[in-house]
Amino acid sequence: MAVTSARAIVGIKEKGHFEHEDARIEKYTLADELPEKLSELRLRPLSLDQRPLSLDQRPLSMDQRPLSKDKRPGYTVRRLGAQDKEQTLQFLRRFFFRDEPMNQAIQLLETPDSRCEELEEYAAATLDEEVSFAVVDDQGEFAGVIINGIVRREDALAAAAVDKSSECPDPKFRRILSVLGHLEHAARVWEQLAGAPVLEVRIASTHSAWRGRGLMRVLCEETERLAKQLGCGALRMDATSAFSAAAAERLGYRCVYRVKYTDLPEAPVPDPPHTEARVYLKEI
Repeated sequence: MAVTSARAIVGIKEKGHFEHEDARIEKYTLADELPEKLSELRLRPLSLDQRPLSLDQRPLSMDQRPLSKDKRPGYTVRRLGAQDKEQTLQFLRRFFFRDEPMNQAIQLLETPDSRCEELEEYAAATLDEEVSFAVVDDQGEFAGVIINGIVRREDALAAAAVDKSSECPDPKFRRILSVLGHLEHAARVWEQLAGAPVLEVRIASTHSAWRGRGLMRVLCEETERLAKQLGCGALRMDATSAFSAAAAERLGYRCVYRVKYTDLPEAPVPDPPHTEARVYLKEI
């Protein structure tokens, strides 16, 4: 506004008015010449929308902006094999091994660095069957895993005759195996199914930062698709938490057996809402 006003006053002086206002005119002379001087320097005065913003007016940088749903990181799903054992175990050590209610109830892993070799052997036992899956993000990191195993009628009946928990050297994990053994005996799954193999969902876990994006459904759908390709007659899921039980029911599984932890003498007793262990089936 100052430059524009100065230009107007000089114009009036040239017409012979305000002859005694030289001092007033002189104080605007510099402003009147400013555009010309800036032009010589190839500069232009900033308009209002060109002036620097204050810190609280500046737009957020890309790493500060919240991601919209269509800009969230992408992922792919791939099958796992024996070569993925270490990456799978690293993921499970961070999430499933510490989140699982029975593990928490008996403090199976007492410190952040604690390991249970028997638990890790159990978790990785079926990876070489190549029927498990991982959700992998754009950087190649796991966002979720589902560990499956093929169970055939004759193998299951032979295994049921052996108490695996009695062979376990870790007294805490032995208590967990006793619960799983009870489910195997009491559910009588093979009395309800024909002779076709069953694909058993043994472990399912997602990265805490990815929860709420439906990865459990994606992994279970991939598992079901593979089960059909392999000629399996059903899917089985032993749910030891209220969350996995709810997920099984949303996916169309039916509960064929349930027992309260407090009714099993050797069982860990997790905090509510994880009060029961259940066996679910989904015939396909």
